[in-house]
Amino acid sequence: MIRNFFRMEICRSFLFVLLISIFVSFTLAEIRYTEIRSDAHPIIPFDEFGFTHTGRLELNISYFALSDSNPNLDVSKLGFFLCTRDAWIYVLHQLEDGKILCPLNSELVKAVSTFKSLNGKSSFHIVYQQTNVDQYTLVFANCLYQVKVSMNV
Repeated sequence: MIRNFFRMEICRSFLFVLLISIFVSFTLAEIRYTEIRSDAHPIIPFDEFGFTHTGRLELNISYFALSDSNPNLDVSKLGFFLCTRDAWIYVLHQLEDGKILCPLNSELVKAVSTFKSLNGKSSFHIVYQQTNVDQYTLVFANCLYQVKVSMNV
């Protein structure tokens, strides 16, 4: 009798855990922090991330500053994008062939944000929904050549 009681309790516990797992969505997130200081590189790759069909990228930028304080700089030439490895090869060919001058102009990348939306602020927060399942690299493009960028990402 006691043995049957324990079996029933184990079955109930198992069913309870099974039901809870059905209603709870499992997520996996990574938090990264990088400091960029006086960097004039045109491309700064950050990291590669795997996305599911419900993928989401949250990007926090703070302490953003440029080495050139000219208020007429076209900051739309600064920005973040996501790119697969395969697409990146074609983007490099587009740059080499002169078809584009900035990776942000390629139709092969997924633009996350340009700095045009900053409006003079030194920080911002972006949430980007990525619905295509794949591995993407987060990249920063600086197409204001000779301008150094500093920021915390």
